[in-house]
Amino acid sequence: MKHNASTPPATAKVLLWSLLVALLATAAASLTVRAVAQTRSTAAATAAATTAPSPPTPVSGEAMAHTCAACHGTLGRLGDEAFMPLAAMPARQFVTTMIDFRESRRPSTLMGHVAQGFSDAEIQAMAEFFARVPATGDKP
Repeated sequence: MKHNASTPPATAKVLLWSLLVALLATAAASLTVRAVAQTRSTAAATAAATTAPSPPTPVSGEAMAHTCAACHGTLGRLGDEAFMPLAAMPARQFVTTMIDFRESRRPSTLMGHVAQGFSDAEIQAMAEFFARVPATGDKP
C-alpha cells in the first residue's frame, strides 16, 4: 500500500486512536467525578435541611439563680429587708411570681425586664433550685 498525504501511516492512526480514546476516557472520568460530587453535596444538603438543629444545652437552675444574687443575696438569702428572700421559696410561688412580673401583672421597676429574659423552663429550673436551698445554712 502506498502512502500519500491523505492517508496517515499505521503508527499515526494508532496514535490518533489512542489519543481519542484517552480524551474520551478522561472526559468520562471527569463527568463521573462531577456526578458523584454533586450527588454527595445534594445528599449532604438534603440531610442538613431535614436534620433538626440540636437543642441548646440547658443551663442549670443553680447557674441561672446566680443572676439573682445582686439583689436577693447569695443563694437567695438576704442580709436586709429590701428584697424578698428566694431561699426555701416554694417552687410554685416562684414560678407564679416570675410569670406575673414577665407578663406585667405584677408591678415592678426591674423584675419585669429580668423575667422577660427567662423561658418557662428556665424559670421552673430556678424555682426548683431555690426551693431546695435552706433559708439558712449551707448550699443545698
